[in-house]
Amino acid sequence: MYEHLNKLPLLDHDSKIPLHKQVEEQLRELIKHPDFKDGELFPKEVDLAKRWGISRNTLRQAIAILVNENLLVRKKGSGTRVSQNRITTNLNNWMSFTHEMEDMGLEFKNLSVNVEMVQASAKVAKNLQINEGDEVLFLQRTRSIDDSPMVYFESYFHPRIGLSIEEDFEIPLYEILGNKYNVVPVYSQEELKAIAASKRISTTLKIEKDQPVLERRRVVLDTARKPIEYNICYYRNDWFTYTIEIKRTI
Repeated sequence: MYEHLNKLPLLDHDSKIPLHKQVEEQLRELIKHPDFKDGELFPKEVDLAKRWGISRNTLRQAIAILVNENLLVRKKGSGTRVSQNRITTNLNNWMSFTHEMEDMGLEFKNLSVNVEMVQASAKVAKNLQINEGDEVLFLQRTRSIDDSPMVYFESYFHPRIGLSIEEDFEIPLYEILGNKYNVVPVYSQEELKAIAASKRISTTLKIEKDQPVLERRRVVLDTARKPIEYNICYYRNDWFTYTIEIKRTI
């Protein structure tokens, strides 16, 4: 444990970069270490704070960001570990759902679009790193290649973007964000699971209640790893299979 601690680079206390941001980047590198990826406990907060010459409040500010991103799990009395149940994809060639489908030769269209300003629930607030009750733009879309619903999206956007309910959401979403708001999605932290369709989802997708659907939850981040969007997708399992390509490290 102390071997890892002694190898940690020191912070630059004279830098214009805030100390908690320097700590955050150090912790991101620490997460990649094989020992910690396998679930070993992080060094104790008091030891990390001493190593870097910072207060524990500064350290906890950095840790909290990574906890909110589901990269770390912190439990009182047992310490901090790397989260073992996460899928994080680095989207070097980010494309919207529309463009992704176009590359497959499929032309999707919106069957329904609803947009409104709502108060962030606790779940939405946590994923967007805002306060519960803050006003956010909520976008709902049902999409398909014909007149039968195939996929349903729910998206909540961080208030700092300033996305307007007056936008033309027939335009691919990430084109709007990039061209008009200079917001570029770079990272996607994703959770995938099969669920039984609720009455609401089954009605929306025109399937039987409790029929299996693929639920995909993701937090989309910009280049600075700041949340842009919290998105929940429901895919009909008779239309979609989600595949992941993984390269083996040699």
